[in-house]
Amino acid sequence: MKKLLVLFILPLCQISFAQTNLVKNGGFEMELTNWRGDVATLSPYDKKSGKNSCAINQFVGAEWKGIDQIMSFPKTTAAIELSGWIKSAAIENGENEWNTGKFDIEFLNSSEKGIENQSIASVLGTTPWTFYKKTIPVPAGASKLRIMLALGQTNGSIFFDDIKAVAISLEQLNKIHEEESAKTRAGISTNSESKPIELTNGNFENGIESWRGNASVSTSIFKEGKAALILNSDTFDWTGIDQIADVPENATSITLSGWLKSDNIKQGKDPWNNGLFNVEFIGNDNQKTSDDQNIAFVTGTSDWTYYTKTFTLPSGTKKYRIMLALGFASGTLYADEISVSFK
Repeated sequence: MKKLLVLFILPLCQISFAQTNLVKNGGFEMELTNWRGDVATLSPYDKKSGKNSCAINQFVGAEWKGIDQIMSFPKTTAAIELSGWIKSAAIENGENEWNTGKFDIEFLNSSEKGIENQSIASVLGTTPWTFYKKTIPVPAGASKLRIMLALGQTNGSIFFDDIKAVAISLEQLNKIHEEESAKTRAGISTNSESKPIELTNGNFENGIESWRGNASVSTSIFKEGKAALILNSDTFDWTGIDQIADVPENATSITLSGWLKSDNIKQGKDPWNNGLFNVEFIGNDNQKTSDDQNIAFVTGTSDWTYYTKTFTLPSGTKKYRIMLALGFASGTLYADEISVSFK
């Protein structure tokens, strides 16, 4: 009987090892409990989930302003998977590369002396809620982890929610590496046959296929065909979808077009908190080549309206990301016949 008991307990321990969040109060549902520092506030409006997010604001001075939390991890930990949601508003670019909105970690020894620092996210400008995740191997001698959320000697506003740190065993880490290697090998073997990714399903006739995010389609209100995108929110949260596609070689400009309709959209606290149709330009290593560009802001109640705008492609742009959203606004936004063309 005792041997059977051990067999049942061991798998449960392995599951717990893989799923337990080492961060206490990472969703800030218990206000700022377990976090050190007195520079942050709670935001019940700008949040990703639950009832609160953590907000750090600084408008002058460009000082270091942050909170942190120290935690221990199991001795058999080979790596830590860090993740979290971050939103930013008007974070300035400082003199140094690290003068940004920051989600950083530091590995510590048993005496809490620093061993190694790593950046999970570095944020500038104004960005919607974005999910960041990174798996970091544990350096020799480390037994504790320090998570830092901050404005790194820069001005602006940054919001954090659902911060997590999950211990990864050596077996799990090896499996992750094997999966990544398999994807790389598959990419190499099919590279000669690969084709540029194009924007698809811009008319939403196939639901939200090809689009990322949670949304639905209306089969009773549409501009053309049999369906249109519908985004609805009763709260002032970010509700939207996006799609990434490639920029053709030698293209110098892009024209984005589409039909939008609104129903009782109420603007949030900022002027851009409306129904929106935006584009983001992306270069190598998924770095932005310019600030996000707006094709249309929509508020109130309006009938189907056609919007189109042409942009010169920033130097180094390889991809573009189209975003349709209620940007921290409430109400209903419809979209149909989204298209792009290049010159």
